[in-house]
Amino acid sequence: MSALWQLIPWLLLAVSAGLFVVVRHRHKKELATSMLGLQRVMQAVESASDAIGIGDINGTSVYHNRAHIALFGYTVEELNNIPGTGVLFADKAVAQTVISTIMDGRSWVGETNVVTKAGRQVPAFVRADLIRDGSGSPVGIFGVFRDITRERRLAEEAARANKLDSLGLMAGGIAHDFNNLLTVMLGEVLLAQMEPDVSDAVKLSLGEIKKVTLRAQALTARLRSFAKGETPQMALVSLPRLIREAGDRGTKGTKVRTTYQLPPDLPQVTADETQLMQVLQNLVINAVQAMPEGGALDIRAGKVGRDLAAAQGLEPVQWLSIDVADTGSGIPAEDLGRIFEPFFTTKKTGTGLGLATCYTIMKRHGGQLKVESTVGFGTTFHLYLPAAGAPAAPALLAEGPQSAAV
Repeated sequence: MSALWQLIPWLLLAVSAGLFVVVRHRHKKELATSMLGLQRVMQAVESASDAIGIGDINGTSVYHNRAHIALFGYTVEELNNIPGTGVLFADKAVAQTVISTIMDGRSWVGETNVVTKAGRQVPAFVRADLIRDGSGSPVGIFGVFRDITRERRLAEEAARANKLDSLGLMAGGIAHDFNNLLTVMLGEVLLAQMEPDVSDAVKLSLGEIKKVTLRAQALTARLRSFAKGETPQMALVSLPRLIREAGDRGTKGTKVRTTYQLPPDLPQVTADETQLMQVLQNLVINAVQAMPEGGALDIRAGKVGRDLAAAQGLEPVQWLSIDVADTGSGIPAEDLGRIFEPFFTTKKTGTGLGLATCYTIMKRHGGQLKVESTVGFGTTFHLYLPAAGAPAAPALLAEGPQSAAV
């Protein structure tokens, strides 16, 4: 019996050692599983397209994923070295609202402008919330930022297209009724001119009325064409030839110096040559009118790379671009959102139908029209057309700063 009691400690030690080995093995297995899960989560976070930032409960940044660094440009250390709170938000009042909301234990979700390291403001969808431990106590904060520049642009373009459709419908109805009145007026003028006893002075006045009436009819014809649109007569078109012809015509006899950058191997496009010529000539004439004392007009064409196409929101097909760049006066920022509206013009004698018609033609060709400008430095119109053989994408025509006299 005494020998048995002497063995008990050894037996307990052996059992304990066995249990330790089992527990240790299980712990290592659970730890490995946890580490694998954590690794997968981190890989997912790092590869996420949304910008994700994590901070401690005091707001000090501790982690940024790749998308966060790409969007804002800050490393964790750089961001923590900037004094103040809400550094990433353009509106500091919004930043304070976000901070107070999550500190009250509630999520904050909304759209607001954020600011990059370079000072650029970017519209973003933001979600901010607390990070809690297993017991529910807050231990940190996180923010998710999604760049919605493209979504905003598409929404604005859709709204603009709807507005143009509504204005076009109204313009078409007015033009139709007005043209009927002009037809009656013109008929009466012609009848009056045929009277044998009409004096020369009256004949002169009737001739002026006839000229004005015919001019008014031409304007209503343009309105009706804008409203209804002519079905494009599609055929293969060589852009270099068309561009040179439009540029030479529009600048002939002016002080404007024209240069061309047109690759000879540029693919053809499927388009209505007459309508496309109308767009190019209108843009060239606008540029010339924006440079009354002379200047430089650079017309370039080329293939659109994948990165640029993606940045412009273009469908993944082969696109060709035509850039019409002038050194004109530019256009005020407050007018930029209206440059494609019918009847809007900055010209003293303009009708406001030129750019609206260009917009409509490009839309019907499945293309896009974009503009960039800086007041006092000039304007560049960007035309995008799918190359021949590429499926035409739905047209999304955008604005941007514009120059040339509209």
